Amino acid sequence: MKIVFIIDSLQRHGTQRFLTRLARGLQDLGYNQTVIAVNDASDPDIEQDLSSTGCTIVRIGKFTLLLGGLGWWRLVVMLKRLRPDVVMTMLDFADTLGRPAAQLAGCRSLVTSIRARNLAKPLWRRWFDRKTILWAEKVVFNSRSIVEYARQNEGVHPGQVVVIPNGVDDLRPRSGALRSQYRQRLSLPPETLLLGSVARLNHQKNLALLLRAAKKLPANRRWKILLVGDGPERSRLLSLGQELGLADRLIWLGARHDIEGWLGAMDIFVHTANFEGMPNAVMEAMAAGLPVVASAVDGTCELIEDGVSGYLVSPGDVNAFAQRIRQLMENPDLARRLGEKAHSDVLERFDLPRMIRGYDQLFRSLVSPESA
Repeated sequence: MKIVFIIDSLQRHGTQRFLTRLARGLQDLGYNQTVIAVNDASDPDIEQDLSSTGCTIVRIGKFTLLLGGLGWWRLVVMLKRLRPDVVMTMLDFADTLGRPAAQLAGCRSLVTSIRARNLAKPLWRRWFDRKTILWAEKVVFNSRSIVEYARQNEGVHPGQVVVIPNGVDDLRPRSGALRSQYRQRLSLPPETLLLGSVARLNHQKNLALLLRAAKKLPANRRWKILLVGDGPERSRLLSLGQELGLADRLIWLGARHDIEGWLGAMDIFVHTANFEGMPNAVMEAMAAGLPVVASAVDGTCELIEDGVSGYLVSPGDVNAFAQRIRQLMENPDLARRLGEKAHSDVLERFDLPRMIRGYDQLFRSLVSPESA
């Protein structure tokens, strides 16, 4: 089966990492895969991961697309030439450009993936997307909690809805084996407790809340915060850390490919997002056996049972985040129990093979309806 994925960019973000896992699984099932990125920005590790699955990678270039539409026409011509069985668009810019391109190219089946409630989407794009969503045979969601929002705001019809949660590998054995090695790279004494987060540094992830909550943690304890990720808010967050007097407590790593090792170095994982789909970072932290304190938003609430496999906190509540983090800091047995439950739950309900089967069944049902 021939499938084309159209995505905003190949930068190291959650959706791109999801795509590398999906492509690896579909390769094992014999799929012919092409990834078209409408933006030139990319991460060499993401490109390498996709290339290793046999994917053909094509970059269009966002500015070319915007100037005169030449790049968009190139996308149309490319789709006509490839004649894929299924086209799947994911992320906002790819949806806006990819849906009409697939329609004009006469592609056999179009699937769109809506991966979060995008509260910051401009009104003009929301209007345009409501028109183009009608061309998609199916709309895939990674979380049930965002379906109703998409129906009300994105124009999705009930018959289009397919829910396939993200999947995750068991990271505990690998991350556990790497713990000492990665903590040594940070020059951390064994007694230093390491809080951590893996996230794009943008408004959605609200890392400023984590810093403000950290200001309320006991100053007489040995703890640090490890932030893995990069993004447009890096400078502002660095300044905020200085302003709060946390500069010596913060470790800024930037975007990294070796997430498993850094998760292994952590003791508590914190996720402060304002909105989400099905957050890969939280799933990976749970799969690594970490206790998680996270905003009670969207798909995160489907991952964590509050007080059983982690803690859910009202989004934006600095005091509540600080309280739950401090509770885990002061009670290692509680942290261990929550981490163990998180590990078993996420692997039982959201393992990677289940996700791959879900997409394979969807794509095959579109090409051969009798197999649905």
